[in-house]
Amino acid sequence: MEDWLYNLIGYSLYVVVGFLSAVFVYFILNRKVLGRFWAAIIMGIVGSVLGGFLLDDIFKKLTDIYNVNVLAALFLSLVLIWLYSTVAPGSSKSDKKK
Repeated sequence: MEDWLYNLIGYSLYVVVGFLSAVFVYFILNRKVLGRFWAAIIMGIVGSVLGGFLLDDIFKKLTDIYNVNVLAALFLSLVLIWLYSTVAPGSSKSDKKK
């Protein structure tokens, strides 16, 4: 396979993992995120890319698909969305009851 196609598939996997993380956190866990679903998608993709690059050495042997460490990308994207939804204004339990 050509290198540019291989890289394109790898980068699109980061986007897919970030998107699926956002869907999981926003719709399944029902976490309130400032900026709603779009912010969750952005934070998921950013977390996925950062996780893929920063945690790659830690999780290297576990999962490698098209030169993308899916487990590291998934882990940091979920952590980043959770952290963002926790810190965001209106995320306290007293605000959710209103």
